[in-house]
Amino acid sequence: MTRSMQTKKKNTELFQYVKPNNNDMFSLMSGADLQDLLYYLDNYYLELRNSLGFSNNITFGLEIECEDTYRSVIEEKLKKASLISTWPVKDEYSFDDNIFLNASLRQGLEISSPILTDTITNWNDLKTVCKIASECAVIGPYSGGPIHVGTQVLGSNTTSWLNFMKIWSVYENVIYRFAFGEFLSARSYMHTYAPPISKGLWQDYQELKELTTLELPDIIKKIAHDRYQAVNFKNVIDFNSIKDKNTIEFRCPNGTLNPIIWQNNVNLFVHLLLYAKDENFNDDIIDKRKQENGDKYLNLELYGEIYLQQALEFCDMVFTNNFDKVYFLRQYLKSFQADTNLMTRSKEFTRLLKK
Repeated sequence: MTRSMQTKKKNTELFQYVKPNNNDMFSLMSGADLQDLLYYLDNYYLELRNSLGFSNNITFGLEIECEDTYRSVIEEKLKKASLISTWPVKDEYSFDDNIFLNASLRQGLEISSPILTDTITNWNDLKTVCKIASECAVIGPYSGGPIHVGTQVLGSNTTSWLNFMKIWSVYENVIYRFAFGEFLSARSYMHTYAPPISKGLWQDYQELKELTTLELPDIIKKIAHDRYQAVNFKNVIDFNSIKDKNTIEFRCPNGTLNPIIWQNNVNLFVHLLLYAKDENFNDDIIDKRKQENGDKYLNLELYGEIYLQQALEFCDMVFTNNFDKVYFLRQYLKSFQADTNLMTRSKEFTRLLKK
């Protein structure tokens, strides 16, 4: 049996156990049922999806940072693939920063996507770009994977913005471990370029929700402290329209040249924003989690640990079908591995299958 056939068999087994289009509450599963789910999940390999099911109003952009690069070769290959004009290459100047050891020996670049929507063409282009980059560069300890989502996805309702602040503040530890991607810990200088914001954001949330009158500019002024934080709000210029560079930037993901992880990261951040707008936003579960945890887990040094029950309740809130939940949990759990050493890769949990 070929590896491709083995992957398909294992993936089929999981979705015989849980139906992909159902919305089972994983966080409420009994011990035996949960053990079975985790067993099947640990043998499941994520694949690149043709579509995430987003509407055309949902836009996003990617910044593919990589190191030890051969820029001219990458540009030539992108040109041959007819992608150089839409996925331009530029120097990543932070690699030249003298805070980095042996910075002069490193060469970094960034490949920026155009404004993307959820189409098979865009996902295939991403796959091609990642393949080209992986042939001529590596993901190093300073490579990030910023994702920009159009501000219009969250919209102009102040309650939605407060909801986003609330859920991020309480579950930031879960979000970060997921965003480590194929690695088990944060990249070097995460504290410098994408530090956690949970504690400050929770305080901002508490202050803003008590105001008798609250306008969107009040929220942005309060939370757009610095672009160098886990979520950058300084690009927000319009709450309803699709405009160039009008984005909420998620800066916490580690860099990756794996298109499956890029796609899965986009899926989480978009769904997180959509959930903040949901009329069924569950304040009770989040309040209970905050009361139980306090701030004891909200420290970057602890974000690589696994918080299974928190992750289960988080994905039950944010996602509305088992398929998305499986994709989230597989990347979050990473075969239940944990390691604080920099650049330690997890066991493989994705597979690019030939079609």
